[in-house]
Amino acid sequence: YRYMSIDSISISSFMTTNIVTDTQDQNISSASKKMDENNIGSVIVVDNERDKRAVGIITERDVVRILGKLEPWLLSSPLSALMSKPLITIRSNGSLRDGIQTMYSKNIRRLLVISDKEKSGKIVGIITDKDIFRMLMKNQNLVQSLLTDNMMSQNIQTIHERFAEYWFGDTLIHRR
Repeated sequence: YRYMSIDSISISSFMTTNIVTDTQDQNISSASKKMDENNIGSVIVVDNERDKRAVGIITERDVVRILGKLEPWLLSSPLSALMSKPLITIRSNGSLRDGIQTMYSKNIRRLLVISDKEKSGKIVGIITDKDIFRMLMKNQNLVQSLLTDNMMSQNIQTIHERFAEYWFGDTLIHRR
């Protein structure tokens, strides 16, 4: 049995490799439909179907923000005008600690995972805060590792709030 810590678990061991994309010329309706059909909370925006170079992300929060403005022209605007950018990424050989630190410091819930083998930054997966919480639930010793870690203990209240939100809210509708 190997002791696991937030430094020894790599991002690639728990990332989701099925990346749902939409092209930047599509609209919010198209992205929302893909989220609904795939039961996910975000769509990666790519430049075009051929190259599939990631240029941004549309999340459930973006959809709510856009619809909340009640501006009809927003519904037909291309995703390139609505997406969150630049993309925040992490290398596939990064650690669980790296993922948590990046999400916390950037105040985001999703990280695009790029290959550590290529300079091109090819997308190989995505991790979400929910993926991290699932990892913690499956490996209870990691929770102790978090509590005794100086950097993490300073941010434990935020981590706890996100965990509670995941556990009591999003888990019930099974979104990733």
